[in-house]
Amino acid sequence: MKRIIPLLLIVPFILTDCAFWKSTTLSAKRYAFVRSGSKPGQVMIKTDEYGLEDLTIGVSVSKKKICIADNELHRVQVIKPDGDIELMVGSLKNVKTGDIPSENFNFGTIGYIIMDDDDNVYIQNKFSKIREGGRDKDSGSDSIDVSPSYIVKFNKSGELQYTLGQKGAPDTPFSHIERLYVDSNDRLFVISRSMDSWSVFRFNGKNRDYYVNLGTLNLQEREEGNVYEGKIDNVRIFSSGDKLLISVSYYHGLRLKYIKIFEFPIQEGKIAKNIMTIPDPKNVLFDIIDDKYIYLWNVNNDQVKFEVANLDGTIVNNVYLNIENKRNYYSRIILDDAGRIYSYNILRSGVDILKWE
Repeated sequence: MKRIIPLLLIVPFILTDCAFWKSTTLSAKRYAFVRSGSKPGQVMIKTDEYGLEDLTIGVSVSKKKICIADNELHRVQVIKPDGDIELMVGSLKNVKTGDIPSENFNFGTIGYIIMDDDDNVYIQNKFSKIREGGRDKDSGSDSIDVSPSYIVKFNKSGELQYTLGQKGAPDTPFSHIERLYVDSNDRLFVISRSMDSWSVFRFNGKNRDYYVNLGTLNLQEREEGNVYEGKIDNVRIFSSGDKLLISVSYYHGLRLKYIKIFEFPIQEGKIAKNIMTIPDPKNVLFDIIDDKYIYLWNVNNDQVKFEVANLDGTIVNNVYLNIENKRNYYSRIILDDAGRIYSYNILRSGVDILKWE
């Protein structure tokens, strides 16, 4: 049995107008604690003498609520910070749910979870089992889990609304899903990738109203007689839902030369402009906040640095986080839908969720 190695993935905080050109250090305080166990409001953590047996837990924060994927108990829970349970979906045999909105559902492997403004919950349902050691793309491996998956939507009462595939109807499943995102118009985006291509799907309800295969873009560049091959390494969505932010790494052979961040208007269907060029490969795109600020992140041991840039590529702030990796089996920092920063630490006793300010 492989041992899970603690991992840190870092995301940004909300930038306010008064934070320009400052150097800011954030600190964390407890937001919620979810105990280990099988009762409602708990999550099952499997450990042995070495640590975690498998990474079967996923946590996200959406609409200030905690969404927990528990692949050991095969269920999803939406929990308020005070511990009140708003929803339980999944394997609920012999579970006393009482007045909790709930629904029995047969999940394969639960992936990403996100909520919209009406508290509908979108859940990635993968037709695969957790791999030994729990390592997939999200936990730090370079490999891609291409297990097919669909998106299932439940309302806040726990009722299944519909299942989405690539074309809307649940016929063709998605391959590896890199991210789910809900824009300001409550349209669902699914960012999917294969070994050599990225695709973006947008759904208005059950109807797919946009699709692009970014693998068709010509990303080759020439400079002083050299040819640089571009490879997409990240795609993010503007909250308006009308633009993509695409990060492309350029290589000369196997050597990384630079990274470029492009703006891609959906209606135009092509790259509109190069927002910035990043010569230091340690600084990579993490996200865009409020359609105004681009976050580049750099992890150096227990210190994390964010360079915050505006849409003309000018660096306007540097943000630092000092991470204390105490006796955690696994740590990760996550961004909610409003740009707030949280982290969760998996302990033997439960999941400790912190908010950074």
